[in-house]
Amino acid sequence: MTNNLTISEFNLIQVVGRSCFSPTSVYLSKRRKSSKLCAIRATDLESCSLLSLAYIQHELVVSRSFCHPNVLIHENAFVDCRNLYVVTEMMTFGSCSDLIEAHFKYGLDETVISHILKGILKALQYIHQLGFIHRNVKASHILLSDNGVVKLCGHRNVITFLSKEYRIQKVYDFPKHDSMLLPWLSPEVLKQDMEGYTSQSDIYSLGITACELANGHAPFTDMPCTQMLLEKLNGTVPCLLDETTVPPTEDPSSPENNEQQMVSRSRKFSPNFHKFVFSCLQFQPSSRPTASEALCDLFIEQTILTPIDLAEKLKPLVPITSFNPDKDLLPSIDIKVLEDKIASVNLTDVSWDFDVTG
Repeated sequence: MTNNLTISEFNLIQVVGRSCFSPTSVYLSKRRKSSKLCAIRATDLESCSLLSLAYIQHELVVSRSFCHPNVLIHENAFVDCRNLYVVTEMMTFGSCSDLIEAHFKYGLDETVISHILKGILKALQYIHQLGFIHRNVKASHILLSDNGVVKLCGHRNVITFLSKEYRIQKVYDFPKHDSMLLPWLSPEVLKQDMEGYTSQSDIYSLGITACELANGHAPFTDMPCTQMLLEKLNGTVPCLLDETTVPPTEDPSSPENNEQQMVSRSRKFSPNFHKFVFSCLQFQPSSRPTASEALCDLFIEQTILTPIDLAEKLKPLVPITSFNPDKDLLPSIDIKVLEDKIASVNLTDVSWDFDVTG
């Protein structure tokens, strides 16, 4: 925590996100002295539940251990009046879930996904080497910037498998109070049995996230929790939706001929992409690649051979900072005004999670 900072040293330009977990708003902001843009997460401590406060405290403690270019870190954290303010780098394209909802509702380009997953695998490799399991990998916790930088956030569920004396082989704790996360959790985490789980559970979550980025939605999100649990425990392996996995229908009026199905049948992902997702989503954790092994996968390595221009690939998306940031936040401004101006990110109920990392 930084004791000598106050919120008066920043211009709060506009709200760009709200947390669905705590009374927290994320502001596009600017430092008054340097005019440097940043993001500030403001949490009303007096309105916070004890559970939310515990998670925030956990984030601040865990974040002290992290320092990696693909992990979002906090630059400062301070309390001013009744609010906790956490200052982070401004990720100008927002989260992957934001941009999918705004412009790519049926999924992103395969080369973009490869670039994104490479960054997240580097983050996971680093986190796992430190002795942590992330337990929160999903599109809404992947942030992008217009310069191509990819960062992992959403660290409130991070847990260590290190004790004071030795490295624990498995973890048994279940991430409670976060039902929206269930579709991304691995079968071994959901089982909650004596077998426990390891950092390989993050690789399963990465596989689900790969499907989310490619298909425009995460697998299992269209079914009740009990059905999802049964599907996962029975070894159901989700897949990418394209012409090789979505069979054609003979009846043009069939409900199966909706727009999502038609888009899926009109595209074809590479065999390497299909194989990568399949390997990450294996039921047995030992059958999945580690983060280090996945970084050597042919699907991930393609970005080394053919670097991409992320800003060009994501057109018509424009950075959140593309409008004039010189005016301070006005209380009377409706958030819809900003949405109309930047027309690039759906900001209504987005939990753009600038988690307290660092």
